[in-house]
Amino acid sequence: MTLERRVALEARFGDGLFLALLVWIAFGALPTIGLLIGELVTGAIPKDGHLPEGFPAFMPPWWAVYPQTLLLLVLAVGSLPLPLRGPRATSRGTLTTVLVLSFSTTIFIMGAAGAAEAHAGRLNFLGLDVLMMIQLTLIIITVARMLLSAVRLVPRSWREYIDEDGTVVPPKEIVRRAPRRPWDWARNRAPGQ
Repeated sequence: MTLERRVALEARFGDGLFLALLVWIAFGALPTIGLLIGELVTGAIPKDGHLPEGFPAFMPPWWAVYPQTLLLLVLAVGSLPLPLRGPRATSRGTLTTVLVLSFSTTIFIMGAAGAAEAHAGRLNFLGLDVLMMIQLTLIIITVARMLLSAVRLVPRSWREYIDEDGTVVPPKEIVRRAPRRPWDWARNRAPGQ
């Protein structure tokens, strides 16, 4: 894979990571905060193992965990052969942070969905338990990839930017044609393009 192709894939990875963060905010963080506030306002908080009548305050958007997990799966597996040593927003540490945030809200949404189903007399986690295990596996794979790179047990082309001559190019010397932020696409173009 050429250096230009590798840098272009890293730019697409950054865009995907930005989209994953937006999806997590819209369908993970905001419903979780809303659910917590709704429980406090209505007073429908479980006590002594008993679920009150109005618990949960509303059903969180559990269906949104499916596309979120698929996007994170594509990002985590697709980024394995990439060095990701460019801007901080497109690093494996940022991917790990998004994975942990998504995992934690999936656990919370799974608990709310499971409690609502148990209150109705059924035991069904709506498949969120499988998605939670997939997300946990992605966290482990990403952290393992970081550690293997640190001890140099992955191929050199996965760790460093290498040009066609076999010379290692420092990350700061790489010309990145794509913008650093997803919303900057129109700024860096020459007039008439």
